[in-house]
Amino acid sequence: MTLTRPARRTLRSPLAALNKTLATTLTAALAATLALPAAAQDKVTLQLNWFQLADHSPIYLAMKKGYYKDENIELTVLRGSGSADSAKKIELKQADVGISDAPTVLTAISKGADLKMVAVVYDKAGNNVFFRKSAGISSPKDLVGKKIAVPPADSHRVLWPAFAALNGIDPDKVTLVNVKPEGKQAIVLANEVDASFDLYTSYAIWEKVLGKGQVGNVLWADFGLPIYGHTYFVNTETLAKNPKLIERFLRATHKGWREAQADPAASIDAMVQAVPGLDRDALLATMPQIMDLCVTDRSRKNGLGWIEQDLMQKTMDITFATNKPERPMKVTDVFTNELNSRVKPMK
Repeated sequence: MTLTRPARRTLRSPLAALNKTLATTLTAALAATLALPAAAQDKVTLQLNWFQLADHSPIYLAMKKGYYKDENIELTVLRGSGSADSAKKIELKQADVGISDAPTVLTAISKGADLKMVAVVYDKAGNNVFFRKSAGISSPKDLVGKKIAVPPADSHRVLWPAFAALNGIDPDKVTLVNVKPEGKQAIVLANEVDASFDLYTSYAIWEKVLGKGQVGNVLWADFGLPIYGHTYFVNTETLAKNPKLIERFLRATHKGWREAQADPAASIDAMVQAVPGLDRDALLATMPQIMDLCVTDRSRKNGLGWIEQDLMQKTMDITFATNKPERPMKVTDVFTNELNSRVKPMK
């Protein structure tokens, strides 16, 4: 007699059934999420003060490393034609964030522009004059009677009357000659002018044109000008509408600066790859001077871009030493540290 076993019945516990249902639901939800279009990044336009120079390279390094993307920002960088022009474009809201010399921004505010500085780039100013060593210039007073090349919208024009006054010079005794930003070295080389106002950080570029060992310079900070240099600034309306966006921009940017401090060559390479026609070696040679102006005891203590009220007040006092502001100004109204990223440079 053959015994037939009854068919085995698979018993499923309520917990197993629940787990299967949850897995199916999660899989469906994930598939639906992947099918959705990616959230659009916030678009930010940065207006440079000049054509791309070494001090702009940390921005390109931050883009290459994805720091802006991490902050959900799609950044567009626009070439500039002078600090005054940059201030005007931010005033007109043709860009979201600008780079300009602090005195230029202060002058624009004094004339009614609704601007506010949100971080410094140069913690000490790099205003400077370059010339051939054979020009016989060793101090600001030696500029009297000389022809000095300077672009029309250059921040040196804004600051020149105050700097001249600090050094007992009649500013009208120096002839300022208009020149395109990229033509400063050539006009000095051709002996059409005696010197040119230009940032100290351009030293390597001048040496390449005039010859190694042939470049003389007078750094304004060595002759009574303890002020802030370049700053990041915005229109006050932009700041009021989306302060978090500016905060995210600064955080990504300052991460780029910290990375550039650690690896200057990588910073320059990132910009050279993005902007054709740049002289990689000349730009890299300027990075030590740039870091000297940007990384200070103040930034090591408070974070890159931090603005000291007392130093900003000195910057205002010197800016308006000869030309009084057209409207009353309080130092606390021209800048804010509220959006500072607190990203500190390397020790």
